[in-house]
Amino acid sequence: MPATFSKFSSSVLIASSLLAGCAATAPTKIGADTWYSSKINAAGAFGDPAAIAGELMANGYAHCEAMGKEFELVTQETRPVRPLTSMGGASITFKCVTSARAPVMRPDQGVTTIEHR
Repeated sequence: MPATFSKFSSSVLIASSLLAGCAATAPTKIGADTWYSSKINAAGAFGDPAAIAGELMANGYAHCEAMGKEFELVTQETRPVRPLTSMGGASITFKCVTSARAPVMRPDQGVTTIEHR
């Protein structure tokens, strides 16, 4: 019986780890043609939050392309891995527009308003 319990415990632990490590939000509409998406680092201490941001951008690009529009990045945030406290991850805000402008990485993370003239 101890071997059966051990196999069951291992299976539950692995399944829980996989489910917890894959937390992600699909692109969620938060305004006029504006979307938000985030994902937690599924690789734990060995993962790269910058790679997650790239994956989110690729997914956002596909999302906009499916609507016949172009992807335009508004903000990007990465959260570093902190052993025993945070798995890290990334989030982006983007727009699906008719004609995308060149990307501008804003130091304020999109907190202030800027005008394009």
